[in-house]
Amino acid sequence: MEQNHLPMSHDPLLVGLSFLIAIFAAYAALTIINRLRYTRAGKGWLWVGATTFGLGVWAMHFTAMTALKLDRVVTYDPLLTLLSVFFAIAGAAMAFQMVSKPQVGRAQLLGAGFFLGAGIGTMHYTGMFAMRLDAQMEFNLALVALSVLVAVVLGTLGLWTLTSPVFRPLPFRHLFTATLTGLAIPFMHYTAMLAVRFTDSDSEQIHSMVASGQLLSLNLFLLLAVAVVGLPMFLTSLLETPDDSLQEVQV
Repeated sequence: MEQNHLPMSHDPLLVGLSFLIAIFAAYAALTIINRLRYTRAGKGWLWVGATTFGLGVWAMHFTAMTALKLDRVVTYDPLLTLLSVFFAIAGAAMAFQMVSKPQVGRAQLLGAGFFLGAGIGTMHYTGMFAMRLDAQMEFNLALVALSVLVAVVLGTLGLWTLTSPVFRPLPFRHLFTATLTGLAIPFMHYTAMLAVRFTDSDSEQIHSMVASGQLLSLNLFLLLAVAVVGLPMFLTSLLETPDDSLQEVQV
C-alpha cells in the first residue's frame, strides 16, 4: 500500500507567504484584544479581533493548500469550506474572551490556549475534509494529535506573552507575541500535513465543488479584508510606547 501513496510537495514561496499571513493576522487581532483589555471598548471589538484572527487562519490554510502540489486536480466542497472558517472564529472568540481582562489567571490562560488551538485544528481538518479529488485520505492519528497540541502550546505561549507583566519591558513585544501566536497556525498546518497520506482511488465522486481558482479568488478577498482591518491597527501600534505600564494600576 505504501507505494500507492501520492507524492506531495509544496511551493516554497507560497509556504513563506502563508507564514507571513498568519503572523500579520495574529498581530492585527492581538492588537485589538490588547486594547480591549485596558479600555472600556465594547465587546463588539472582541468579535472584530476574533473574526480577523479566524479569517487569517482560513487565509493561511488555503494559501498553504494552494502551495500543495499533488498529481491530482483538487476542488473543494463550498459548504464545508465556508463552515471551516466558523470554527477558527469561534475558537478565537472563546480564547480572547478569557484574556480580555487586565488580570488573567493561569486557568484562564490555559483555557484560552486550548480554545485557540482547538479552533485552528478544527478549521484545518474541516478544510481537509472539504477536499474533493480522485484519492483517499489516510491519517496518522498520533501526528493528528501532535498537530493540535502544537497549536495549543504555541497559542498558549503567545497569549501568555500578551498577558504577563514579565514581558511588558520587552522591545517589540507586540511583534514577538504576534509571531509566537501566529506560528501556531502554520506549524499546526504543516505538522498536520505530515499526518495525511493520499492514496489512489478508483471511484470518481460527483460533488458540488468550488474550483481551486475560485478558491484562490476568495482567499485574496479574505486577505484584503484582514489587511483592511489589520493595517490601521499595525500602523497605530507603531506610534505607541512599547509597554503598557500606564495601565498597570489595576491589581
